[in-house]
Amino acid sequence: MSGRRREATLSPVTASRRTFGRGGRLALRNARVSALFIAAGSEALIAEWVLRAAGHSLGLMGFAAAVFALAAANAATLVALPRVARGARAGYVFGRVWLVASVAALVTGPPLAAVFALFGPLVWLGPSSDGVGATLLVSAGGAAVALGFGSIFWGYLVGQRRVEIDRIELPLPGLPAALAGLRVVQISDLHIGLQLRAPLLRELVARVNALEADLVVITGDVFDFDPSFIEEGCRELAALRAPMGVFCVLGNHDVYTGADAVAAGLGHFTKIRVLRDEWVVLELAGAKLALAGVEDTGQGWSERDATHAALARLAREIPAGLPRLLLIHRPSYFEQAARLGFPVALAGHTHGGQIALPGPGRHHNVSRLISRWTRGLFRDEVSGALLYVNRGLGVAGPPVRLNCAREISLLRLVQAPESAFAAPPAAGQALLVRPVA
Repeated sequence: MSGRRREATLSPVTASRRTFGRGGRLALRNARVSALFIAAGSEALIAEWVLRAAGHSLGLMGFAAAVFALAAANAATLVALPRVARGARAGYVFGRVWLVASVAALVTGPPLAAVFALFGPLVWLGPSSDGVGATLLVSAGGAAVALGFGSIFWGYLVGQRRVEIDRIELPLPGLPAALAGLRVVQISDLHIGLQLRAPLLRELVARVNALEADLVVITGDVFDFDPSFIEEGCRELAALRAPMGVFCVLGNHDVYTGADAVAAGLGHFTKIRVLRDEWVVLELAGAKLALAGVEDTGQGWSERDATHAALARLAREIPAGLPRLLLIHRPSYFEQAARLGFPVALAGHTHGGQIALPGPGRHHNVSRLISRWTRGLFRDEVSGALLYVNRGLGVAGPPVRLNCAREISLLRLVQAPESAFAAPPAAGQALLVRPVA
């Protein structure tokens, strides 16, 4: 791995390469199987509600047997799904609908369980002898099922097709006057593959170019497991344009795809510069900005407190008087970056959860399991360091987005007042990171 500074105009570096992360893929697969097993309980509960509406019941033993049978069926389908989806068009459609229905069942389960707990004791799972209780159970259960399936299928048919352009102003300490107002477009988590093919990718690239940014950055997960899509995706990404260049770091899914293959494809088919644990100097009208980027390790993808071995080296190498902007894939690197004196970091990884509560509840989503900071702008109250987490342009797993549209970030760099930033937190001093309204 190169420890030397490289100018932005040089050819891509030949840093040390990482191989396929089997551990990361296994962890991801286990998480999906666990979610589907939990979904089996929700599916069995929905079946019980249907039977209750018809005056019947699974009974306690029947309910337990249904949960295990559905879990086994879910696991078998999960294993077969990649092969089925890559076959006929019908297989791909089946896979998408099955994933969406599974998520809908998972979301429906908790409110439906609450209905059973209130109106027809869930423990016994027997037909209610009380006509009023039975009516309330069926009616309230129907509302829960309609809400769960209705919201998720809206997220599939409508929500995941929405693309929002979020405009954010980022103060950067030491930013020269010549670079004040610099427009940076950030995109992330495209997951190019079966769920993002060339036609849609072409439209997204056109929307990015229409913003006429000075600089474009991609914060990881460009591809999604399958290296056979690298050429197709790179040929579309080659159309990205920005006067100061297009830069990229690799995410955990790029490691699963094959980090070397992804970097080679981007180098061969595009002019995108991949930053593999290195930094470059960008210059405009004599003013300079250091752009640093670290490549995801592909391991421990769900760690909420992660560190990266290259960050300390990069922090040492960049001259103290040079303003710096850091590209990372996973937000969990932010704490280490802030301690090392990086004032602004851009990240992705979380997809904003893809499914989130509306309004102020948007930070409460499933991605909280893997990151403390899931979407939007965050500030460390101790040092003033900023983190922006992009919601991504693609989807992973179920093609659903609810209260969480795809995102293109248009970031405007501005000069920071002296009072906005302080010295990096001292060793042992806790960060106080809060979302910025």
